[in-house]
Amino acid sequence: MKKSLIWIFVIGLVITVICAVGAVQQFKIEHKKANQITTNFNETYNNKSIKGLDLDLKHSNVKIKEGKTFKVLSKGSNEKIKIHAKVKNGNLTVSDHKGQSNVDISFLDMRYNDMTIYVPRDLENLKVHSDDGSTTLNDINADKAQLNTDVMDLTINDSKFNQLVASGDTSDIKLNKTQFQHGDFKTDTGDILMKDTPADKPMQIKTDTGNVELIYGKDKPKNSQIEYSSDTGNLNIEDKQFENKKVGNGHHVIMIKTDTGDALIK
Repeated sequence: MKKSLIWIFVIGLVITVICAVGAVQQFKIEHKKANQITTNFNETYNNKSIKGLDLDLKHSNVKIKEGKTFKVLSKGSNEKIKIHAKVKNGNLTVSDHKGQSNVDISFLDMRYNDMTIYVPRDLENLKVHSDDGSTTLNDINADKAQLNTDVMDLTINDSKFNQLVASGDTSDIKLNKTQFQHGDFKTDTGDILMKDTPADKPMQIKTDTGNVELIYGKDKPKNSQIEYSSDTGNLNIEDKQFENKKVGNGHHVIMIKTDTGDALIK
């Protein structure tokens, strides 16, 4: 009986060692693949009729930034990713998908794809939907923007909008020095953070599991009020202007709702 137990132990130990060695080797292989970067798309568009940008991305991180002309540049280590872009009805539409390939039995895939889109002028419409990748906007102006990320963060820097709608599933929404006339922000699991928050602008903010931070800069509110509701969270106001959650006549309403999260105003 003892010999049988010893043999079972030895066999189990050998199998464990073999699996561990295999996992280390697979990690090295995938790490090497992830560092083999290639350009899979590089196109410039001089079409003066472009007034909008429409992105539907399944597998790419994307940065949208100011540039001299409309341009789509995609680089990454995942050779399966295919990019499609075209101008139609005044919109530059961009999408990605995984092309056909041989069966890949690797259990660890570290490969990725990064896309950069350059925008030379103000847009009438900006629409972004991302399934599995981060979205970053730098120095972008648009009349209407509708931004959605399922996984990974949405970050907006130094941009300007008339109407801004931003939503996420499992993602943080971060704004820095970004102006808008009306804002609607919602995420299921994640924080909503604003620095240099635009003053006296109506907002609707909702997160199920996450915190909300509104940090004002030099431009202070003069005619706003805060309506806050939460199941288990607390409202913390460090900005002394918001006495009784109100400044001036409270014309511009900031509605904040959290299920399990706090809100900070400063």
